[in-house]
Amino acid sequence: MSIEIFGIRHHGPGSARSLVEALERFRPDLLLLEGPPDAEALIPLASHPEMQPPVAMLVYNPKNLEQASFFPFAEFSPEWQAILFGLKRHIPLRFMDMPMSVAFAMREQAAPPTLNFQEKNDESPSADPFRKMALLAGYSDPERWWDALVERSAAPPAADMSAPDASIFSVILALMQAMREEAIAERDNLLREAFMRQNIRAARKEGFSKIAVVCGAWHGPALADWEKTKAANDAALLKGLPKIKTEATWIPWSFDRLAAQSGYSAGVVAPAWYRTLWECGMGHSEAPTRSPQVQFLTQAARLLRENDLATSSAHVIEAVRLAEHLAVLRNTPLPGIEELREAAVTVLCNGAEKQLELIDQQLVVGDVLGAVPSTLAVPPLKADFEQQAKSCRLKKNTQEEVLELDLRKEAHLQKSRLLHRLNLLGVAWGKMREVGSGKQGRFHEHWQLKWLPDYEIRLIEAGTWGNTVEDAASRRTWRKVRDSDDLPELSQLLDATLKADLPAIVPDLLQKLRTVSALAKDALLLADVVLPLAEVLRYGVARQLNLDAVEQLLGQIVPRVCIQLPAASAGVDETAAAVILKKILAVNRALGILQMLEYETSWGKTLEHITQLNNAAPLLAGLCSRLLFDKGIRSSAQTGDSMRFRLSRAEVPALAAQWLEGFLHGSGLLLLHHAELWQTLDGWVRSLSPDDFRELLPLLRRTFAQFSEPERQKMLDLAKNDAPLAVNAGQEEGWDDERAAGVLALAQAIFKDATKVQSG
Repeated sequence: MSIEIFGIRHHGPGSARSLVEALERFRPDLLLLEGPPDAEALIPLASHPEMQPPVAMLVYNPKNLEQASFFPFAEFSPEWQAILFGLKRHIPLRFMDMPMSVAFAMREQAAPPTLNFQEKNDESPSADPFRKMALLAGYSDPERWWDALVERSAAPPAADMSAPDASIFSVILALMQAMREEAIAERDNLLREAFMRQNIRAARKEGFSKIAVVCGAWHGPALADWEKTKAANDAALLKGLPKIKTEATWIPWSFDRLAAQSGYSAGVVAPAWYRTLWECGMGHSEAPTRSPQVQFLTQAARLLRENDLATSSAHVIEAVRLAEHLAVLRNTPLPGIEELREAAVTVLCNGAEKQLELIDQQLVVGDVLGAVPSTLAVPPLKADFEQQAKSCRLKKNTQEEVLELDLRKEAHLQKSRLLHRLNLLGVAWGKMREVGSGKQGRFHEHWQLKWLPDYEIRLIEAGTWGNTVEDAASRRTWRKVRDSDDLPELSQLLDATLKADLPAIVPDLLQKLRTVSALAKDALLLADVVLPLAEVLRYGVARQLNLDAVEQLLGQIVPRVCIQLPAASAGVDETAAAVILKKILAVNRALGILQMLEYETSWGKTLEHITQLNNAAPLLAGLCSRLLFDKGIRSSAQTGDSMRFRLSRAEVPALAAQWLEGFLHGSGLLLLHHAELWQTLDGWVRSLSPDDFRELLPLLRRTFAQFSEPERQKMLDLAKNDAPLAVNAGQEEGWDDERAAGVLALAQAIFKDATKVQSG
């Protein structure tokens, strides 16, 4: 009987190649893999025709879905290739690690449950024993060191020059034995290794003679010495451990998720680059069929050209040469991702780092999402989601895409409902974006879509609320309504509920809103509610909903806001005034959406009241003056009088500057269209003393920086003109009666001829 220990580092084509070659030489009759026995039934599905890595085994507690662990695999993962090796040759395969049923039960006793991705993410020796070796080799990152040592090597390094057929695994085993001598054993690792040794003993008793053990490199020495550890000691260590029921399934994974993880057995420096190495034959025993560096840089050039960036074949040739020369200088067999990135940014991107982001996204990390067999059993909620996504023709894509919807179309409305319901469930597949200026109106929605693998577990977790997306979203939202007394949150929930078309909970939600708003005494809190409710009415029209109750609620809130807001705007400092300014703008926008005469009249009186308060914050008084002018409540002459008063010599310059900031908030066009206002401002600035001007300069810069470039340029041109501009076009100064009479006679003749033509 013989047992071989194959300690592996992480997902990588070189590691996978070395493992497959070693298994070919060893020819085992049993494969023991480091993995949870709970998921052992999933192993045969790895060879299913519809299975497309990257994928992950998901093991979870069905009674507490916050307890879940993922075990991801890529095509070039050593464990994945070991599984395919065993399935192809009909070799029995088993998982030998600690069952997650035990791990979950232990976590439940020790601490509150947390979502676990199985891999560790700290820098302790046990978490990543290669870190110390990488530092000794001159690498700050152990992933880079391992990539240079193994993943892009043309052949695995021999343990002994006199034994050319020795594999990398003997080197790793010896290295780990040395590293473990200085490390402190962790209880979790001791338990896991005890489980593994017990599984090795069980396999031996069953009569297997050649057992291949594929495990994490750190555990290799503990398993290699399994005979030196008494079985009774391991049995005593594992006796009495708690256990709960678990379930397991395959879920799609993605390259960006694989790259986001780091640490022992998890981190992948560049998944897309590793796939290129694998596809070019670097992951196989035979000679490479293609040059991976040529393949990578050719794809990079094609990608840049697709994005309208000029790149020629000569650029590719020069970039390949540079990458190869860098590899020679750094004493590596092949250019790695660092050499390729440096060559790409130098030659293909002309030194521009920004263009390199595109290459990193597509060719280093990669936009790849795996797939699992459609016959795989899924929870009811996830099955309902898949059916609805298919009906809506929405595809799960890990790359961001923009979806423009017209809610007057039933198919678009169906997509909108699904996305809003998923957001209520915490599955933020789509995020709302501002609708462009070219599509004004209440019937348009713009979404930014991006699918993340984490959403798979969130869908399973959401199954606790119901078996369909609609039912689960309704119940989860109703629970939020029941537990919340926050007025803005409730109003946002109402908006989301109506957009998601969940009418069953609207009556309870409106009743809760009425109760909470009736008890609210803070005008600013009430002001936060007006805009969301107005948006509800706007979307309600588009979705043909009965919103009488929302109108009644606004009828209670808007008058209270109008009455209480002036008092809230008085006696506040500049910081608080900036917060209130946003609330005033929100209420003003909301009432503009509603376009109700009664509300507009009350709102106009509120704005007038704020401008007349002696202790009102200057910022707010200026904003209200501007809004009154925009609404036509104040004329140009009245606004000019108010501006001259606020910018007079009697006013403190700092307070005048704050008033001006509020008055010009958002746009300075009125200064360009009303010469009197510009002259008032120009005169005030000219009258400032040098000390006052220096003190107010930052505030004035902040005020004018919000204007567009054409507006600022026009104001600069006006400021250069020292001569006073004409205030009124009809002034008698410089009036030529003789020329005016000639123009009048010509106009009368034109109108007389036009009248004759019409009568004829």
